[in-house]
Amino acid sequence: MKRLALLAGTAALLGFAASSANADIITVYVFDFDFSTGHSGDPIVDPTISVGDTIHWVWESQFPHSTTSVAGIPEVWNSGDLTNGATFDHTFTEVGTWWYYCDLHGFDNGDGTAGGMSGTITVGVPEPATIAAMGLGLGLLPLLRRRKK
Repeated sequence: MKRLALLAGTAALLGFAASSANADIITVYVFDFDFSTGHSGDPIVDPTISVGDTIHWVWESQFPHSTTSVAGIPEVWNSGDLTNGATFDHTFTEVGTWWYYCDLHGFDNGDGTAGGMSGTITVGVPEPATIAAMGLGLGLLPLLRRRKK
């Protein structure tokens, strides 16, 4: 029985390791009073990511800007005011659409949204391959029990 518990625990850990290994890092550029997954001059695009992914903001501006989450949401971050060449990362752990803004050129509307220099991060559930990897440990349990008979 101890062997079965050890194997099940190992399988569960392997499933977790596989799911966290699938996390992505998505770059969002900070420039000319806007945020986007593309560089200045490209269409402005707010990212859609999965739980566990990280947004990597990269400053491409001589003007100071911040990336600051609006108040009252589960995802909280604040880069402080940074300039050209700086970076800031935040890993998202909650599903939802999260507004953020530059504390110098934008504003918190007080209702979970922002205006001025602002953007959103939409966070969804992990891709099916990640969910399957997470279930790997659970899928092995019936096989292990069957072998014991």
